[in-house]
Amino acid sequence: MSVDSYLKKNQFLVFIVFFVTIYLVNGCTNFVIFEYLKIKFINLENLTNLSINTQFVNESSQGKICVFTVSETIYNQNGIPELFKIFLPRQARVLVQQILILIVVATVLLKGVNYKQTLKAIDFKFFTILFIGLFASFTITSIYVDFETFFYNLIFVTFSIFKAFVAFIYSKHRKSYIKLFILCLFPFFSTGFGISWMFDFMIYFLLFNFLLEKKISFKNKNFLILIFVLSFSLLSPLLSTPSIETQIIENPNEYKNIVGNLDFETTKNTYLEQKDIVFLNENIYQINNEELKKEVVNLSRNLKDVNYPNRWGIMVSFLPDFKYHIPSFIWYLNFCVLFMFLVNQIKNIEFNDFKDEIQTGSNILIFYPILAIFTGINYFFNSISEFLFFLTRNSEMIDFGEIQTWRGINTHYEIFSNLQLFCFCFFAINFYLNRSSKNFIYIILSCSTALLSQSRFTALIILILIFLLVVTFFKRYKIELISLVISVVILFQFIPIFERDEPFFVEESNLTNIGSLQTDLYGFEVISDRLNRTLPWTMFASGYKPNFTELIFGHGSGAYLNIIKFTERKVASGPHSMLLQVLNKFGLIGLLIFSIYIFRYFLFLLVDMSFKNASITFIIFSLLLSLELKTDSIMLADGVIIFLFNIALGIIYRKLYIDGHLKNN
Repeated sequence: MSVDSYLKKNQFLVFIVFFVTIYLVNGCTNFVIFEYLKIKFINLENLTNLSINTQFVNESSQGKICVFTVSETIYNQNGIPELFKIFLPRQARVLVQQILILIVVATVLLKGVNYKQTLKAIDFKFFTILFIGLFASFTITSIYVDFETFFYNLIFVTFSIFKAFVAFIYSKHRKSYIKLFILCLFPFFSTGFGISWMFDFMIYFLLFNFLLEKKISFKNKNFLILIFVLSFSLLSPLLSTPSIETQIIENPNEYKNIVGNLDFETTKNTYLEQKDIVFLNENIYQINNEELKKEVVNLSRNLKDVNYPNRWGIMVSFLPDFKYHIPSFIWYLNFCVLFMFLVNQIKNIEFNDFKDEIQTGSNILIFYPILAIFTGINYFFNSISEFLFFLTRNSEMIDFGEIQTWRGINTHYEIFSNLQLFCFCFFAINFYLNRSSKNFIYIILSCSTALLSQSRFTALIILILIFLLVVTFFKRYKIELISLVISVVILFQFIPIFERDEPFFVEESNLTNIGSLQTDLYGFEVISDRLNRTLPWTMFASGYKPNFTELIFGHGSGAYLNIIKFTERKVASGPHSMLLQVLNKFGLIGLLIFSIYIFRYFLFLLVDMSFKNASITFIIFSLLLSLELKTDSIMLADGVIIFLFNIALGIIYRKLYIDGHLKNN
């Protein structure tokens, strides 16, 4: 084996050797992993009981090159180590994380691609699209991200250019859309930026496929409908521009004339409340212009004294203006286009290639439940999971008795539990296509994470699906199904049952039995009480006060704070329903088109099926889609892809049926 061949096959080992050599040359000691292992293996008690958290710091007694070293160990009153302070400045964190995600994405998407040959295709058109994409992504990202210093601007621009090259090569080959689709299910966020790493990557993906590869055509009816719904949803924000907040920020000297005699309880082009105006009246002339924007934005988005959740990110506009809806508009557009590509590929792909695609997708997707469980039981890696696994905050420990809604590596437990259920279905299909012990373990892992989330609705659907699998495939997969049932039974012995205020099944006489909900009923309580959704749904109904334009076309792709502004009920973290989200964001037009597509989706699934197969298919995908009645999927960046992943499961299932592989089962 030649040296070059050896280096290519052992790139990770070469990197480790290079990394260790640099440390030794610079006299770096106390590398965090070695320190952790040293303390854990001192004795058996430490190995089993000692839990160590971590904290990144910007200063170290060693050289600046000695990152990931323990600069200080904090002990408790008993002399037991409980915290490592790890030297890794914020600038280094941003840089390292950008590199790590780039390596992961490029490795997954471009595996087996001849880079050199593809790069020869770079021409003037490529650089034109690169410039357009870079300008668009930086401008749009700057709406939500304060880069603070030139260094962070430089990092963003540099890695955005790298993303453009990866997107270009990927678009040229476009071997597997499912790889990109599944990658986007992971909560990739950039430390220090607070916006999905995939945001500008998907802008390049759209531009290269639209302008260079001509894969998107205005003759495509689905694409035209999508553009129509998204574009007209921006009509209301356009009419609300400039908002009162923007007018104050841009013309602070005209403050008194701007606020004038406005009724802030009814004015729609502002999220400011009367108490905010009182504060500004007292302080505006003491706030310098640089701080004024931050102050006004914070006042605007923290409606009803409820903090604006970081997990919403670009999906919720924190000011009413048109431009604050653009990032979510772009996000919806990008992933709907990717979904159309994926569906088209699934329909036209050869069966053997289809099997390979599902296997490849499973091999990527399995890391989601693995990381969730791994960080859920390991305090050390859990405490650096925000950095190491690119999360918006640390993952959540599996700590029975303390929490009843485990969210793993996600920021939202329902989105997490829904995805684990969809993973279970995806892995079951993969096992059907590619039967192996490894793929069966995938099913067990996803089933475990779904149940560990302790979502009652998810658990109920899992049990129904397992029952249907046993009824349908028991003769063919007897050992596997018995093993799966036993695993679920054992797992249920360890999951605690929490006493909750709201029962899962409700007697008719007990509906709306909460004092605050005994008046002003809306008629949906017979459903919402059973789903534990009465609070968010009544909040929505109370705060949804559209004019004619908003009723027909919606409040905008980033709309939600309009509901909080006008509600008279206790504020929830969202309306907790896909239908309510679509109505608020895209109006009756959007809701009508959404309903038509769902109807067509079920027609597509059930056509030419026997009554038995059609009944089972309808039950399965009705159950999966019913999760959207109670979930804020499209309110979160990764939730958009998770919802589309749910729909893609049906497309994949139909592919199997059309090819004749499910008709006789």
